Amino acid sequence: MHELIRQFVNTYYIHPITHDTGYNPVNTITWALLLVLCLFLTLKILKKLDVEINKPFIAAVSPYIFVGASLRVMEDAKLFSPPLSYLLITPLIYFLLFFCCIAILTISVKLSQSNGIGVRCLVPFALVGTIWFFVNLVILLSNEEIILSWVLFAVIGISLIIMLVIYTIGVKFGVNFLTEKLNVSVLAAHLLDASSSYIGIDKLGYTGKHVVEGVIVKYTGSAAGMFPLKLVILIPVLYLLETQFDEHERELKNLVLLALLVIGLAPAVRNTLRMVLGV
Repeated sequence: MHELIRQFVNTYYIHPITHDTGYNPVNTITWALLLVLCLFLTLKILKKLDVEINKPFIAAVSPYIFVGASLRVMEDAKLFSPPLSYLLITPLIYFLLFFCCIAILTISVKLSQSNGIGVRCLVPFALVGTIWFFVNLVILLSNEEIILSWVLFAVIGISLIIMLVIYTIGVKFGVNFLTEKLNVSVLAAHLLDASSSYIGIDKLGYTGKHVVEGVIVKYTGSAAGMFPLKLVILIPVLYLLETQFDEHERELKNLVLLALLVIGLAPAVRNTLRMVLGV
């Protein structure tokens, strides 16, 4: 029994990290459950720090999404060696960034409180994340060359066109949740992810590591199916968040939106940066 458990853990959890083989149905479900647990843990921690989960907070967290994505590309470029490199492979990198963010935010809050400037704690918090990202970018560009600059414009261009269509429909037919800023950000992030997957897999020969992505490519021969899949899932979710959460649950709603933003934007930035640098 002990040997069976060890083999199960190695096959579904350890090897996907040490060999960077991506996701499987078992670890996908596990990481999803851990994400839900982390959301409630985050809510508790932020309440204790007296930090409101609002649009300024989400904006302040955003640079760390780019930090995580750029660290992931640095690992792809073999700039780190094991065992450090294992920490930069999904999902461990999410936990690493989670604890880093909480630590930096806690320090920012304490410093702000000691200086009597309250909510301005978000400014140094965001600044640290922004500087960290640019440091990562400088390190990457000093070790890798820009090979396919057109990929950046293609990923943004495709996403922008689809997002404009959705936004126009929202305005024309009065579907307000499709024009709300946070919802638009979430949709845009996932469309960027779908665009980067489509270009990477269909045009440049990359291989997808997500379970659903793999199924779509296997049965359709293209990653273009990620576009309708994203919209079919996200639009109803955003509608439910808009209609089923009242004012008292606003912070929980915003936290879920932040999680959705991270899940979409992090792989989008990582994929795009990899392709641009030819990693």
